[in-house]
Amino acid sequence: MRAFNYTIHIDQTPSDVFAFMMDFSKSSRWRNLVRRIDVVTPGPLRVGSQLLITMDVLGSVKQLSSEVWAYDPPRRYGVRNTVNNVTGVFEYQLDTDNGGTLLRFTCTIRPHGWMWLALPLLILESRVRYRAQLSNFKQALDQDSVRIVNHSSRITESPNR
Repeated sequence: MRAFNYTIHIDQTPSDVFAFMMDFSKSSRWRNLVRRIDVVTPGPLRVGSQLLITMDVLGSVKQLSSEVWAYDPPRRYGVRNTVNNVTGVFEYQLDTDNGGTLLRFTCTIRPHGWMWLALPLLILESRVRYRAQLSNFKQALDQDSVRIVNHSSRITESPNR
């Protein structure tokens, strides 16, 4: 069942947005609860790659394994994982929009067994947890872009001799 569908407009190209999203060293700056993401599968990131996600949850460090199920740079990226009899399927879609990018973030939740009874609570919890993720992403990307512009626009003057 679809838990949420969030969108945001970003004034950068889909290629730039996707590149920032795939830079896992920056994940903790915008992904809720995420401390780090490591690619476990050797080779380049692709459909089928395994990720190890380290998270801070209620004061404890937790790790979970996720599988990349969609990878189509710079248009689409998706991961899925199953924890406590609940499968979460997350997807980012990037579309050109008015000279920038429309970034869409969706989640589908699939409970297994008795976890169907908790579905309304699971949906509510995921909506609350991920509601700010796209605005956090945009803010981190904008801050990163400002750093790059400021760094590249520094001019050093030397006195004429």
